[in-house]
Amino acid sequence: MDRLKIALVGAGRRGAGAHLPAIVALADVFDFVAICDMDEDTTQSLAAEHGVKAYTSVRDLVDREDIDIADVVVPGGAHHAVSCFLSQAGVHQIVETPIAMTRPAADLMMRAARDAGVYLEVAENYYRAPIERLKKQVLTSNVIGEISRIYRICHEGGYHGMSLLRVLAGGNPKQVIGLSHATPVIPHIDLMKRHHERENWSLSFLEFDNDVAALMVYSNVIHARSLGRKQAGMDEIDGTAGSIVDGKVYVVPKEDLKTGARAVAYEPVRATETVNGTEVLREIRYELPTGAIAWENPFAKYALSEGRVAIADELLSIANAVRENREPDYGAALGRLDQEMNLAVNASIEANRETIVFPLPDETEVERNIHRGFEERFNCAWDDVETMVDVLYPRS
Repeated sequence: MDRLKIALVGAGRRGAGAHLPAIVALADVFDFVAICDMDEDTTQSLAAEHGVKAYTSVRDLVDREDIDIADVVVPGGAHHAVSCFLSQAGVHQIVETPIAMTRPAADLMMRAARDAGVYLEVAENYYRAPIERLKKQVLTSNVIGEISRIYRICHEGGYHGMSLLRVLAGGNPKQVIGLSHATPVIPHIDLMKRHHERENWSLSFLEFDNDVAALMVYSNVIHARSLGRKQAGMDEIDGTAGSIVDGKVYVVPKEDLKTGARAVAYEPVRATETVNGTEVLREIRYELPTGAIAWENPFAKYALSEGRVAIADELLSIANAVRENREPDYGAALGRLDQEMNLAVNASIEANRETIVFPLPDETEVERNIHRGFEERFNCAWDDVETMVDVLYPRS
């Protein structure tokens, strides 16, 4: 089957550090042809390194290159503008997370893609990580019984955390309560080139329509892994018969249920092999009393570390959608839903910890404030795609 021509739109750390190695490794799937970014020095350097064309304008990219897919890794505020422009040019896309800054912006993207007949995937990778795939298999196998609560404390969260909580819970969001606490921190710049002067901490309590509850603690500094944050956290899923804590499955032997109910911990076992000098995950498994539960890596033939498997899976999703004329595995609708969960927490905080019920109204005050802030910053209407596609969006 012919390889799909792909271009990287955005050459920041997400693009160059995360997506590029996966694109290059999947050389039997993709024909990597171009990089586009307004930062000319970075673009020229990466293009020369990979032997591809360099562009500083997405208009020039679509005019001069016949590409099948664009991997869009520009800053989040620019997603809807770049995505709509690419859809109008007939280009399929995978767009970094979150899908867009607001649901109305996501709706613009979804309509543009639908009207143009192109596919739109979102690069959500948390649930695609091998350990999360394996944990999900444990949950669906009833090893720890029916899920009751999920805790995600002091890990990267926000949109990503909401998405992962939804997948693990196996239900749709019903309602949420959000609490917040803001404090100053010493001004600093994180590895993603984002500036921080305040830590915006939040606690989210979610209920799903299958009676699963979830608690998440998150902040911009925790997410950035700066100032020593995220050195320790809590990741726990409680069930009626056991739990999964920080990747370990805890099951109580039946004979101990009336004598302390102390659980036995089962750690994930990894089988690896070396591919072109890279240690590659072949399989990850739990050896449980009920039998082994394993997840096999479909990318084991590629020189990709375990951390890059999820990124390869995102990219293969949009490739398969284009090749097989079907919707991507995750897709824009779920991307919008996960962003709705994230926005709902802020809506609850703004409403003095009011319980927010799903689905949200068409446009919340939080979203209106985001739109107003965008327009003040860039001096154009938030939905003026034709103007916005030429705007430089700082990574901050």
